[in-house]
Amino acid sequence: MSIARARLIPLVLATLMILAGCSIGGLAGAGREEIKIAVVGPMSGDAATYGQDFVRGAQMAAEKINAAGGVDGKKIVIEQFDDRNDTTETANIAQKIGSDPSIVASMGHFTSSTVYAAMPIYKANGLPLVVISASDPKITQQGNEWVFRVSPTNDIGAQAMADLMVKQLGLKKIATFYLNTDFGKSEHQYFVERVQQNGGTIVLDEPYQPDTKDFTSGIIKLKNSGAEAVYLSSYYNDAALLIKQAVASGVQTRWFASGAIISNQFPQVGGEAVEGVITARVARGQNWEAVAAEYRQRYGAEPTPFVIYAYTATQAIAEAARREGATRDGIRRGLEAIENLDTAIGSLTFDENRQAIYTEFEFLIVQDGQFKPWTP
Repeated sequence: MSIARARLIPLVLATLMILAGCSIGGLAGAGREEIKIAVVGPMSGDAATYGQDFVRGAQMAAEKINAAGGVDGKKIVIEQFDDRNDTTETANIAQKIGSDPSIVASMGHFTSSTVYAAMPIYKANGLPLVVISASDPKITQQGNEWVFRVSPTNDIGAQAMADLMVKQLGLKKIATFYLNTDFGKSEHQYFVERVQQNGGTIVLDEPYQPDTKDFTSGIIKLKNSGAEAVYLSSYYNDAALLIKQAVASGVQTRWFASGAIISNQFPQVGGEAVEGVITARVARGQNWEAVAAEYRQRYGAEPTPFVIYAYTATQAIAEAARREGATRDGIRRGLEAIENLDTAIGSLTFDENRQAIYTEFEFLIVQDGQFKPWTP
């Protein structure tokens, strides 16, 4: 073997190794005839309805984009992954997704805890993540340039509910129950601070664990608190169980809750006990209503906000790929450049922290087993 050839071999090998590394980041997806997006969330267990919403919203958007010719002729392909709403499983799934060069973007996960578990793994693999549910404001304040969010943060929702209860309805003595998780503690903190700023008083502050099924001890405290109303930083299943048990024990009060309870399952689990519960969601525009109408026709039910956020995330990823190329880094750069994009939530613009900007909320009340618009 000649000296020149001997020197060339390690150079070629090094080049191949560099290219192999790049394929998991900037070059992943290059040259493929499809744009594969991972949709990650709880596809099994108590929170599976949320994962189902993610997949349905993403799939509906993908079908519409593909019917119009895709992105520069490339079809959007949705691949779903079950993280079981568990942080350990989330880390495993995120690594599996990140190491698959055919996947150029991911959307999910359901809770703030699972998003925090996945974020550093996606960053290490150079894979953009679009959050469509987890609402802790700090998620997009970590300086992680690979993380974007199209769903609203829990500070603005909690503050809107606190303003409604104290300033508009004149409720001054408020009891709170909240999940002892990243989501629950964060949402609860913003709610309590706003209540106190508005001149209200928190007469009961009751955390509970995600697997709680018996709320007897908290309900006893509620009965002795003198509360005029109760606010829940909860998901649909635990909120419905808590209210059912409280009503069955004779509690008579007004119930309010985080927008995280918005699910067709909430009135089904809670039955008559949850009639009159009030919550808030992002104000709906014409685009939201158009997607909702399509969803009702297809599935015979009202879509939750998570359907709309997944739909929006798919639109945003497609637009990013159209602008900067269907690679991981191209999609990241394309997402950063999005401003006033016409989507299911309306006009989408990301702020300096890659958080979608929201300004208006509307209120809902449970009536006749459904969430319906409500005006104070």
